[in-house]
Formats: sequence, C-alpha cells, structure tokens
Amino acid sequence: MNQFEINQIKSRLRRLELSEDFVDRYIHKLQVNCESYAMTCKTIDRWKKEDSRDVVAQVLACGLIAAVLGGFLATL
Repeated sequence: MNQFEINQIKSRLRRLELSEDFVDRYIHKLQVNCESYAMTCKTIDRWKKEDSRDVVAQVLACGLIAAVLGGFLATL
C-alpha cells in the first residue's frame, strides 16, 4: 500500500472513533500481512460504530421486562 491508501484507511478508522494506538497497530498489521487496500476497505466498511441510542433502548426494554416479570413473580 502506498501512503495515500494508508491515509485513507486511517481516515476510515478514525471515523469509527478508534484510538490512535489501535489505528497504528492495525496499519502495522496490514503492512506486515501485505493486505490489499480494496480488501482492507471492505473489512472496515463492515465494522459498525456503536450507536448509543440502540444501547439505551435495549437497556430500557430489558429493565421493563424485568420489572413486569418481577411484579408477576411477586404476586405468586
């Protein structure tokens, strides 16, 4: 990979809000393994940034289910 491709990969990784240490280690691993730019881009595009709204919704749903089941078990 040339420097332009490395910079493009770093940019993609930073958009996922990954640490600089992780980005540097990942770039080094790619260079050691002689990974192609196209394959690396496909791999990074499959990664998703964790959406905090989804996590909050899941926690609220689990809390609601636990409250309903707890209330049901308390009436037994």
